[in-house]
Amino acid sequence: MIFHVTSKHSWESCRGRMRAESSEAIFPPSEVYRWIEGNDDVKVLLAGGHQSAHKFFAFVEAADYQSVVSLMRPEMYVGDVDVLPVNDLIAIRKDAGDWGN
Repeated sequence: MIFHVTSKHSWESCRGRMRAESSEAIFPPSEVYRWIEGNDDVKVLLAGGHQSAHKFFAFVEAADYQSVVSLMRPEMYVGDVDVLPVNDLIAIRKDAGDWGN
């Protein structure tokens, strides 16, 4: 399944800002936004961000919703995370035999 993920935090909880203010002991650089790399259960297909709005977007592929939630759990501690299942409209059109017609 494909999921659209949106993550948003405030400037107060921004780990990038905290790291810039020498809080590396709290937020090691290697751990900030580790979710972008995915894991064995979730493949990140696309990840992008609007840093000045503290908002990030991703399309990920996983067998189930819980796998995505587990990957995004660290982000849930600092802000809002939305995980929405989406249909692959390209695959649907191709499967129906309508692609290119």
